Amino acid sequence: MISSLAAQDTVKDNKASENLEVSGAELIIRFQKLISEDHQRLIQMKSRNKQLEREVAELTGQFEKLDAQLGINAKTDDSFNKNEKLEQVLSSLDYHLRSNQAIMQQMTLVHSKIEKQKELVDYITTGQVPISEDSVIIMISIADTAVQSGANSETQNRKELAALQDLQVLKAELAHARNNLFLVDQLIRKHKDDIELTKLLIQATTGLRELLEKQSQKPAVKQHLQEVSRRFSQDTLLLSALNVRIQTLEAYRPPVVEAVSQAEDRVDSAESELEFLQSSIAPHRVVYWLKTNLPAMAIIILTFFVIWILSRWGITLILNKFIKSRKNAESADRLETLKLASGSIITILVVLIGLLVVLSQIGVDLTVVLGGAAVLSLVIALGAQSLVKDYLSGFIILLENQYRVGNVVRINQTTGVVENLSLRLTVLRDLGGVTHFIPHGQISDVSNLTHHWSRVMLEIGVSYNENVDKVMSVLEELGAEMKEDKEYGSLIIGDMEMLGVDKFCESAIVIKFLIKTWPLKQWIIKREFLRRIKNRFDELGIEIPFPHLTVYHRQTEKLFENKVNKQEEV
Repeated sequence: MISSLAAQDTVKDNKASENLEVSGAELIIRFQKLISEDHQRLIQMKSRNKQLEREVAELTGQFEKLDAQLGINAKTDDSFNKNEKLEQVLSSLDYHLRSNQAIMQQMTLVHSKIEKQKELVDYITTGQVPISEDSVIIMISIADTAVQSGANSETQNRKELAALQDLQVLKAELAHARNNLFLVDQLIRKHKDDIELTKLLIQATTGLRELLEKQSQKPAVKQHLQEVSRRFSQDTLLLSALNVRIQTLEAYRPPVVEAVSQAEDRVDSAESELEFLQSSIAPHRVVYWLKTNLPAMAIIILTFFVIWILSRWGITLILNKFIKSRKNAESADRLETLKLASGSIITILVVLIGLLVVLSQIGVDLTVVLGGAAVLSLVIALGAQSLVKDYLSGFIILLENQYRVGNVVRINQTTGVVENLSLRLTVLRDLGGVTHFIPHGQISDVSNLTHHWSRVMLEIGVSYNENVDKVMSVLEELGAEMKEDKEYGSLIIGDMEMLGVDKFCESAIVIKFLIKTWPLKQWIIKREFLRRIKNRFDELGIEIPFPHLTVYHRQTEKLFENKVNKQEEV
């Protein structure tokens, strides 16, 4: 039986070395033959174990008998021979016990190998392990939860559940492949343990055979020696057969390892696909989110847009009414400035509040957003101090009413009309038409040329030959005429203020006087007053000198005459 087992396994080893990829049916037949052979071997080991137990019992009886004889006749002549025989019986008993122990262990091991080989055949026969009941229960509970919550669309449930079912099937296949590999490794280890036990059995049989060969060649001893030699041959053939089996299992192991690797790759791919389907960027989730949130977001945005339009329109309407009701042009200009500034403030407020409402609609935690906004504002305050300074300075300018739209101001040596005023910057346009954008944080000094009222300061130069009292009287008459004029009189506030002779220049006497006007009207009054002064001075013959130098020679001639007289006297 053992020789046929070794021959068959040698043939299997040759086939396995030629083609490692065998069919499942061939593997099943091969392992079923191994199971049958192991059953036969188990029967033989039981028979051998019983025989060894009988021999152990006989050797034990001989040992007790010899030991008793030596105890009685310890000093007889044949005591030496009895001691030698006692040692032989003891050695034989030791070899038999060792063989019996190895046989018992092999019986347990072979029985375990039979069970593992049966499991391996079952796994190969099954092919794909069906989904377990636990997996089905889990999937049903997930489906029920999704349907009851109503949070997902039917398409979303179907796709995710299909991916989950595929993942469960692939995990079952992976478990099947890993169990298959685990069984193969267990069989290889058990066969290696079987080989070690067989080697121990061979050693015990070899020692027993050598011991029997040294004894006298009695018929009983010869018969026992033949039986031990037969056992030695069987054990040697069994060792070869077990080595061939290990080679067969090791040849079967690489395809199983490859199957495990492929199953792991499929599981990883399925897990990645399921993770993507469960993520927020999955196409069906994006479509579902758009269907559920886009209308609400559109309504919110439209609502805030209408609020923004109505707020700007309402504030503009109210301020326009106030502007029309104010007779004071200064108050009207200030309200106009507030109207422009309020537009930007309303825009910022509506955008911020609308953004918070939209974030709340899409499920963002506003506490986190507000906390992040506080941190961001701190970062902005530290990193963008100039921007914060611009807004703060703009707020103070509006609060203190330093200037407004329409005023003529001088900011950092730049003069122009204020065209626009926001919280961050002021827009000036100078006389040449150039527009200047000046951030409020960069303003160091401001001069408002039209704040509440304006003033014309004129310095008129006349000849040294003119009577200054007469000239001042003429100028005062012209001021009175301007005050009474229908076109220009309404632009002047109060009477002209004559300051008198201001200074003596190289070619003229300068007379200074002031005229107070409404804001932005000083240049109109100045130009008209200068025109009238020129015409009136021409009528009265009052000279307006141009710069010139007069050289007098009288003193020089007198000095020359004195010098000539002194020379004549000498």
